[in-house]
Amino acid sequence: MLTITQLAARIDAALKGGVPGRVKVVGEISNVSNRTHWYFSLKDEGALIAAVAFASTARKLRVLPTQGDRVIATGRLDFFAPSGRVSLIVDELEPVGQGSLERELKARVEALRERGWLDPETKRPLPAFPRAIAVVTSKDGAAVQDVIDTARRRCPAVTLCIVDVRVQGERAAPEVAEAVRLLSTHARRLGIDAILVTRGGGSLEDLWAFNELPVAEAIRNATVPVVAAIGHETDTTIAELVADWRAATPTQAAMRLIPDRAALEEQLDAQSRRIATAARQHAIAERKRLSMLANRPSLRDPARVLDAHRDRLVSLIRRLDAGARARVLHAERRLHRAASRLERHRPGVIQARREESLNAMQDRLARAVRTRLRLGAESLDALHRELHAVGPDQVLARGFSVTTTADGRLVRDPTQVRPGDELLTRLRSGTIRSGVLGQSENPAAPQPAPDRPSARPPARRSKPAPRDDRQLGLF
Repeated sequence: MLTITQLAARIDAALKGGVPGRVKVVGEISNVSNRTHWYFSLKDEGALIAAVAFASTARKLRVLPTQGDRVIATGRLDFFAPSGRVSLIVDELEPVGQGSLERELKARVEALRERGWLDPETKRPLPAFPRAIAVVTSKDGAAVQDVIDTARRRCPAVTLCIVDVRVQGERAAPEVAEAVRLLSTHARRLGIDAILVTRGGGSLEDLWAFNELPVAEAIRNATVPVVAAIGHETDTTIAELVADWRAATPTQAAMRLIPDRAALEEQLDAQSRRIATAARQHAIAERKRLSMLANRPSLRDPARVLDAHRDRLVSLIRRLDAGARARVLHAERRLHRAASRLERHRPGVIQARREESLNAMQDRLARAVRTRLRLGAESLDALHRELHAVGPDQVLARGFSVTTTADGRLVRDPTQVRPGDELLTRLRSGTIRSGVLGQSENPAAPQPAPDRPSARPPARRSKPAPRDDRQLGLF
């Protein structure tokens, strides 16, 4: 017979003798815990082994243990006799790639995001004062007790309907999805205003039921708002992403759904005080208004008001009678004036006046026309004499002449012509045609710049344009 200590010593010796001092294994990291030292598990499809990276080693690791990562771990096996636990003491960690569960979870999240199931705009608001809340969880878990304790402490008036389902394993997802669908279908009959889906913490494998698509679809199609609190604050499942509101813990979810009775009582007291104050102020104001109405003369002595209105009515009747007579008299006067105007505007009288006016206008017009014709003739004679005195013919008669180019341009300066140009000289009794042989120097005339060619092109010999011989450009 062996003692436990002796058996543990043999197990330790067997491990040291049968397993090499250092081993290298490939597995997926799970159940990570950081308490100065890193504690985690390495698993594959068929087995799981505990592992630990001590603080002195963890500081040197290139890769820190992360949930779901697939790694190559190098270390030695150790049997810890006080707890009877075999652990792999890790010295090195090398990444292999993401774990299969992590990859599957990310793929599902992306697919649901493309469907629009994670859109914040589709989230429904939670009820402010729910009558009853359905809690979908395991009745044996710690989460349900946290929810019950929080609800009893905050507001016992809110009814909790506990729906017992599996929260781990292969049958957990169908049970959770069916519970949410049934509660959603009968929510009106049961008086349920919200659904809380929750469970405690665990590894990714433990929480995988809440990453299944049937659970997400049931939450998405629920007729009442759904709050999800799965695992710890660092855990995130598809059920939480699809739900209308996500809580880090079951207690936080209950606090979000269930109003605080103490806060409600304080609000109620404040509202009561405000209502009472408003009622008192309204009563005081109405009492003052009633006193003012009671002091009005019309209410204290109605007969005096009637007498005043009677006197006013008599005065109005007298004014109305006087006004009517005045209006009739005024109308008669207007009628007489209209008759007089009508007599003056009879057709015979109007025609006689217009004939007399027309005759007078004809006389004035005839006198005016004769006067204008006489004045016009006198003015025309004066202009003719003046024009004849200053006309070109008179200038030519005094011995002057006018020289133009062949195209009719008046020559005022020698620089306007060049040798060979044809000129026409107009005298009193005829015209002389000549040509330019050269230019004489004129000291008084400005000389063109020697280095600038003349801007005027050479005159073309062409047939002179027809013109009025009397208009020689002298004026």
